[in-house]
Amino acid sequence: MSDPDLEELRQQTQRTDRLAEQDAREDGTEDLLEDLVDAISAIDSGEQAKTFAARDESVTALLSTLDDRQHDLEAVGTALQGALGREIETDSLDRSEVVRLAVRLGLREAAPEYLDLLADASGEYARRNV
Repeated sequence: MSDPDLEELRQQTQRTDRLAEQDAREDGTEDLLEDLVDAISAIDSGEQAKTFAARDESVTALLSTLDDRQHDLEAVGTALQGALGREIETDSLDRSEVVRLAVRLGLREAAPEYLDLLADASGEYARRNV
């Protein structure tokens, strides 16, 4: 690998402080970030539920069917893991994990800035609670 290739790789993998980049974000983002940190704190302390629910008859039918068909559940789950660039692990796949992965993939594809904010908020929460 040539020196320019190594430098480019270093730049791509270099950690950045997203919180220091908040000024470049749209108005209201800082408030949203703080609201997310507060929500993470409430969940961590037990003040807020760790689960969420959604009502969708056809998705419920699919998930219920996948629950009874482990091979198909693993096919969907590993496809989601792959699309998210994650290591393929079939041991952790269940209905809840498939939903979690699907929501994350949907956010990444449709509203990646919100997933970035969530990552920032998780980091900020961890920093404050070390």
